[in-house]
Amino acid sequence: MPRRPRASAFTGYYHVINRSARKATLFETPHDYIAFLAVLKQGLEKYEAPLVSYCVLSNHWHLLLGPIEKGELSRVVKWVTATHAMRWHRNRGTNGTGPVYQGRFRSTPIHDLESIIPLTRYVERNARSAGLVARAEDWRCCSLAQRLKQTRSVPLSQSRLLSTPLWVDYVNAVMTARERARETRKTER
Repeated sequence: MPRRPRASAFTGYYHVINRSARKATLFETPHDYIAFLAVLKQGLEKYEAPLVSYCVLSNHWHLLLGPIEKGELSRVVKWVTATHAMRWHRNRGTNGTGPVYQGRFRSTPIHDLESIIPLTRYVERNARSAGLVARAEDWRCCSLAQRLKQTRSVPLSQSRLLSTPLWVDYVNAVMTARERARETRKTER
């Protein structure tokens, strides 16, 4: 049975998630995170894909890409996923032992521009929501930390708003009941 085609976003923005197979840990050491970010950087530069925000956790990652054509989205994320999986196996000496990722990446089109701000917040506060850090900017493999420390792990779309103390406070602020409900729906998909 053929795969269902990916939905397109009128805005050209997409929230992308990929998870490890069997909920296995993908990133155990700081070097593992750095290696993934190097692959991500290569893919973004190779396909000239604009990245708004990202967060890499131990067994999955989130990207907010755009504006980008649906075909380009698939090319860049497929390249990043496949390249990371090959290098992951090679570094562990586990070639031929099965998949690294649970399957095809999941992408959700962003249909209206007003959803980009809350979605960027969702991505950047992911480690905080998981209880891994007290403040979102303390998670080193996140676009918020990268922007604040002005490191260049991966190329990010420029936005003055996302580099302000106001944004940092918004990302870390207690979520309203409505925001929590929206976040719960996203994680249950």
